[in-house]
Amino acid sequence: MMGRALHVVAAVGLAACCAAALSAQPQVESREVRQLVTFKFLPGQSRAALDLYRVHLAPIYREVEPMRHVRAFSEVESPEPLDLMVVTHYADLAAMDRANRDLRRPWPDHPPVFELYRQVSDLSLGHHDQFVEVISAPVIPATPDGRLEVFEFLRLAPGSAGFFEREMLATVHPWEQQTEMRDIVVRSETARFLVSDGWDYLRTYAVRDLAAWQAYSAARARNPATDHVQRMVSARKTLILREIPDLRVR
Repeated sequence: MMGRALHVVAAVGLAACCAAALSAQPQVESREVRQLVTFKFLPGQSRAALDLYRVHLAPIYREVEPMRHVRAFSEVESPEPLDLMVVTHYADLAAMDRANRDLRRPWPDHPPVFELYRQVSDLSLGHHDQFVEVISAPVIPATPDGRLEVFEFLRLAPGSAGFFEREMLATVHPWEQQTEMRDIVVRSETARFLVSDGWDYLRTYAVRDLAAWQAYSAARARNPATDHVQRMVSARKTLILREIPDLRVR
């Protein structure tokens, strides 16, 4: 009897210790999450797919509060063929869960959202779905019409992520925000991939034209403060896109 009582006391003590340890753990910082969905459409079907977004999906998205912003982009220059990239901003993945619940409700003036997604899928050769969380301060204002959006996908050398993030926030972003650089790069952000096909980080930039991107690349290569960060990069993919303004949500 005494042994059983000791076991009960020990179990209660262990449970209390575990609860205390869990409550002492630091809370995970909530970061803005963005979903990047890339499409390549069947030949001759791009207009029909964009019309589905324009007529039905964009109006629905405007009614879904957890979707902070939606931006749609077309290709300017890219190493891989794409017709459309849709980037949706959420406060975090919990907000995305809420948005998905909202999207399932009936929409009186539109077909069900997931039927619209099926129609878009039928018009495409497939889509590519990835998620990032933004580790720099998110820059929300829309890119001015006509500017280019550069998406730079980075894969790092093993074990360098922590140093990379610290240097990006402490050194690279302040350099990019200097007056002489703001004439070249309108906006820059850094995000960590949550779901990807092997990429670690995504850097995004707004630039006025292709010449500005070349000027930025040259300035970065000359800057000793950014050189050691760039040496951590083991692979890179760069997409240059342009926003489709009439598909913009908020």
